[in-house]
Amino acid sequence: MRNRIVSRLSMGLLLLVSGLWVAQGCRKKEKAFDPTEIQEAAGDQSTAEGESNFIGDVVDEQGEYGPNRRVGGVDSTYLPRCAQVSYDSTQRRLTIDFGSTNCLCRDGVYRRGRIYVTFSGPVWPAPGASALITTDSFYVNDNRHDVEKVLVNVGLNSAGHRILRDTVRRHIVTTPNGTIQWSAIREYRQTQGQNTWMRWDDVWFIGGSSQGTSRRNRPFTTQVTDSLKVLGNCIFRVPVKGIIQLNTQNHTVIINYDPYNNQACDRVASVQVDNQAPVNITIR
Repeated sequence: MRNRIVSRLSMGLLLLVSGLWVAQGCRKKEKAFDPTEIQEAAGDQSTAEGESNFIGDVVDEQGEYGPNRRVGGVDSTYLPRCAQVSYDSTQRRLTIDFGSTNCLCRDGVYRRGRIYVTFSGPVWPAPGASALITTDSFYVNDNRHDVEKVLVNVGLNSAGHRILRDTVRRHIVTTPNGTIQWSAIREYRQTQGQNTWMRWDDVWFIGGSSQGTSRRNRPFTTQVTDSLKVLGNCIFRVPVKGIIQLNTQNHTVIINYDPYNNQACDRVASVQVDNQAPVNITIR
């Protein structure tokens, strides 16, 4: 199954960009560089994508087949005991209810409200199964998230790799500082660990793009230009390989997770702003 390492990709992007102005400050200042626009885009991208990935992970884990559904206990990766899960077999509808008061989840985030999942096609997680996911009065750390997305289990490709396609039609985050609007298309290819519930043997390759507007209504886009490779046994939970391009109105940022070309689990990545030379930094 998908695991929480996937949900940490956007946080890695934010941490990389957070170190951007430090690297810039070490150079001779040819012109003033204001990292605010990039930082804001990366932060808002991280906020939306991180929660979208969490929702997809939970739905994939809970599934439609009864024995797969778990809350609390050592077998549940994502849901705490304060979340309630129910399934209507007539409507093929799964409800994940965090309650009307904040529920502390295993990732240290407080959630309340409901996630609704309507399945179609074969029974999830069979190949060809589809899940329409929406939210109702859903809050994450007291910020409202209105989400509509479709998760499809494409099945196995010719190499026997499991393929999941995640289409985020809309993800609106209402914060005290403004509203984030985000959409994305992602494809997840699992090359190892498809037949176990543990994450340690998982290997995923991730591609796709996203677009949105930041809390101050500034547009941004991201594009995975070289598939991100994530390993379940990498304790740092960041990609060991792959390239992301982040575009804002005024800047282009290239993030390379494998600057040494060795696919090491070492937290090192390079950041290139516009046409300047890339700078290696360590993700904290």
